[in-house]
Amino acid sequence: MNKVALSILGLAALVTTPAIAADMAVKAPVVAAPPALGWTGFYIGGNIGGVSNSNSGTSNFTDTLANLSFPAGNRINATGFIGGAQAGYNWQFAPRWLVGIEADGDFTNAKYSFCRGTIAPGVCGDTGFGTDSLSSKTAWLSTVRGRFGTIAMDKFLIYVTGGAAWGRVDTTATQSCLVGGCGVSPLATAGTSSSSVTRSGWAAGLGGEWNIDGNWFARAEWLHVDLGNVTSSVSTAGFAGSTQTFSWSRGERFDQFRIGLDYRFWHG
Repeated sequence: MNKVALSILGLAALVTTPAIAADMAVKAPVVAAPPALGWTGFYIGGNIGGVSNSNSGTSNFTDTLANLSFPAGNRINATGFIGGAQAGYNWQFAPRWLVGIEADGDFTNAKYSFCRGTIAPGVCGDTGFGTDSLSSKTAWLSTVRGRFGTIAMDKFLIYVTGGAAWGRVDTTATQSCLVGGCGVSPLATAGTSSSSVTRSGWAAGLGGEWNIDGNWFARAEWLHVDLGNVTSSVSTAGFAGSTQTFSWSRGERFDQFRIGLDYRFWHG
């Protein structure tokens, strides 16, 4: 009887052993998913694009002896190239949220010019008291801004940004009169005044970034910069010792459209 029982147990072991082995073979070890790439870290990069410069304000011609004043509203738009570098630091404080700080400096060739008659502002020419003209160029723009954004699919960042801005505006104002003009006969007169001012203001905008591969990031950004009012003027001699002055006070505003590339030195 014992021999029969042992035989049955041995047969059962032979039948179940392959099944157990098969079950063990199909159960692959559990592999943890790789951690999502973080956005925390210091970065540096470059940008290039276009800039639109909007200028609006009031120009004026005055004569102290005749007590003349001929103000006129003026608005001029100009476009140009912009390019430079940026650097900053990001903190990813939650799976999908990011704050950061960024500074940039860009060179630009945005420039414009206009002229007006003294006593007939809508006419570009001598209307009895001479011609006034002005040319201006913005040499550079720079900002320091905070950033706040949200991360999508671990690869894309959409953000808003705002902060302080600076820029240098170079201006040349000219007032000229033909022979016998400006009440000064028989000589022609002319005056020129050049100035270079660095203005401060504010900047705000929005943009997006894409993690191309590891530490490299591509970006596209729109940024509005407002440098406030800039006033330029020039004075010349008028009739019988009078002083004639041409001035223009205008708001300097810029819209930048830039693309760029950043390299981040480490990430969390």
